[in-house]
Amino acid sequence: MTDFISIGVDAFFIYLLIGLVFSIWFALAGAKKLDDGVAGTPWRFKLIIIPGAILLWVVLLSKIIRKR
Repeated sequence: MTDFISIGVDAFFIYLLIGLVFSIWFALAGAKKLDDGVAGTPWRFKLIIIPGAILLWVVLLSKIIRKR
């Protein structure tokens, strides 16, 4: 049972790590691909969207891929 929990915790942290890397890219360049209004926003706005992008990186990535 502890191996199953350990795998689940490891998977969760890997998900968050991928989300962190994605969110930095999303805040700097990816958000502009989804919404043209993001261009020229201050760095404070980009800092605010990072936590949401960490958690929702799968959804945001699929929207960016579909938009192409």
